[in-house]
Amino acid sequence: MPKLDYSIVGLQEYSISFQRYCRSCEIQKYCVYGKDKPFTLEISCTDLAQAKERTKFEQLKKLQRKVSVETSYEELVKKVRLSMREIFSQIWREKVKINQDIRCLDSSKVDNIFVSQQGQAWWADFVATMKEINAECEKVM
Repeated sequence: MPKLDYSIVGLQEYSISFQRYCRSCEIQKYCVYGKDKPFTLEISCTDLAQAKERTKFEQLKKLQRKVSVETSYEELVKKVRLSMREIFSQIWREKVKINQDIRCLDSSKVDNIFVSQQGQAWWADFVATMKEINAECEKVM
C-alpha cells in the first residue's frame, strides 16, 4: 500500500500528500515540511493531459527525422507509444524533484545513499498514486 494519500479537491484536481513520509527523524528538524505541514502537491487532469501531449509531441519530432517525407501524419501518430512512467517522471521532475525544500531528496544536504533510498521509495509510491489518479482522470475526460 502506498504511503501517499491523495484526495479530490476539485472536479479534475487532486492533492497528493507526503504526510506519512514526514515523520520525526534527525533530518526533519531542519526540514521545511513536517507532521504539521507535510509536503503536498496539486495535480489536475489537465496537467496529466499536457504531459501526455508534450511527450507525444517530442516523440513525433524524433520520428519525423527518422522516417521518409512521404509518411503521413496519421501513420506517424500510430507509431507513437506513450509510456505512462515517462509521463509520471516528467511530472515528478517538475513538481517534486525541483523543490529545494525537501531535505530528504537533496543529496547536497543529506547523505547520497539515504537520498537514493528515500527517492526510490517516494518515486514508487508516487507512480502508484499517479496510476490511480490517471485512471480517475480517464473516466472524467
